[in-house]
Amino acid sequence: MAKTNLDEFAYKAIINLILKNHFKPGDFLLETELANSLGLSRTPVRHALGQLTAEGFLDKKKKKGCFIPSPTPEDARHVFYAREHIEGVTTASAARYATEEDVLNLYDLVESEKNVKDPGTHEAKLNYVHLNENFHLSIARISRNKYLEQYCRHAFWRSNAYIFFFDKYYSGLSEDGQVTGPRQHMEIVRAIENRNEEKAGNLMKLHVRTTFEQLFLKI
Repeated sequence: MAKTNLDEFAYKAIINLILKNHFKPGDFLLETELANSLGLSRTPVRHALGQLTAEGFLDKKKKKGCFIPSPTPEDARHVFYAREHIEGVTTASAARYATEEDVLNLYDLVESEKNVKDPGTHEAKLNYVHLNENFHLSIARISRNKYLEQYCRHAFWRSNAYIFFFDKYYSGLSEDGQVTGPRQHMEIVRAIENRNEEKAGNLMKLHVRTTFEQLFLKI
């Protein structure tokens, strides 16, 4: 397997271990132990941990290594506030630069989200997490701004840490029992397709804010 594929495999495997509750906030993710459990050398594991740290999903202490930050309501508010505004600007930029192929790919992702079955199962959760990541980070790439893309990725994964660890409270449902994610995603894609920068940006801000409210106002 090529080096880049090994790095990607390690990256996704570590995220999956976190989703499966092998780790909890405050736990250190040790390079040697992860390499042994994943059947990899330490190099791709080190690269994956470095990427997760750079993206804000993990923190790092000198001489101790990478660890899962303990979530706090104050930090969550800051993270989602930052993500709301960063992704709003990014989505507006995507509405300006998106090609027809970009829009079609976004529609395909939304359709895949809508087809996720049995949302309460672990397999479905993993599938939805990856689809949601692809949707948001695809929009970041479509913005054609490498700095916005970098900041979006960082804020996205930092906020996802809260979704992972509070998901027993988070249903992704509105008060009337409807799944809000795919519906809001579809509205965002339509605004991008219509090149309505202001509307696309505002819809994304509303979407991120809704996620925060559904996650924390029920706690």
